[in-house]
Amino acid sequence: MGQRERAVQSNHRPTVKFRRMKDRRRDQIMAAAWKVFARRGVASASIADITRAAKISVGTFYLYFPNKEELLGRLLDESTRILRQTLAEAFETAGPPLDRFERAGRAFFRNFCLRRREMLILILRESVGFSPAIENKRKRMFQILIGDVAGAITRVTGAAGRPGRRQSEVVAVSIIGMLERVAYHYYIWQTGTKDLSKVETEALNFIRDGLGSVLPRGE
Repeated sequence: MGQRERAVQSNHRPTVKFRRMKDRRRDQIMAAAWKVFARRGVASASIADITRAAKISVGTFYLYFPNKEELLGRLLDESTRILRQTLAEAFETAGPPLDRFERAGRAFFRNFCLRRREMLILILRESVGFSPAIENKRKRMFQILIGDVAGAITRVTGAAGRPGRRQSEVVAVSIIGMLERVAYHYYIWQTGTKDLSKVETEALNFIRDGLGSVLPRGE
C-alpha cells in the first residue's frame, strides 16, 4: 500500500469510528426515551428526564434531536419498522395461507406486545394527538400496515379467485383494528383476564374466521 493510500485510509477510520459512536449514542437516547415515555407519558416527560435515563447531558441530547417532537417521530418510525419486520418474518415462512396469517398474529402478541411493550404503548397511546405532524405519521403507519395485510391477502390467493381490492382492504382494516383494540385492552390497560395465552388464541381464531371470507379454509 502506498503512502497516499495509507493516508486516505487513516483519514477514513476516524470518520467511520465517529459515525458508529454517533449511532450508538442516538440508540442510547432512543432506548431511554422509550422507557421514559412509557412510564411517565410523553406529555409529562421532559428532556431532562430522558437525559438522566440515558446518562448524558441535556446539551448532548440536542446534538441528536432538536426537540421532543422530533425524537417522538423517530421513535414512532423505528417502532413501526420493527413491528413490520416482526410480522413479515413470521408471515414469510412456508405453509398454508391461514397458518401464515396466524403465525404473524402470534408474533404480534408474543414478540411485540410482550417483548416490546414500550413500543406498543408509544404507538397506541403516547403518540396519539401529540401534534398534527405526529398524528399524520400515525395515520401513515396504519395505512402501511393495512396495505401490508391487504397485499398479503392478494398474494396468497393467487390470480384465480382473488378477492377484490376493496374486499381485501376491508378485511385488512378489520384485522388491524381488532389487533389494536385487543393489544390496548389486555397488554396496555392490562384489564380482564390475565391469561394472555387464551387472549392470543381467541384473537387468532377471530382472525382465521375473518380471513375465511377471502381465503378458502382448505388452502
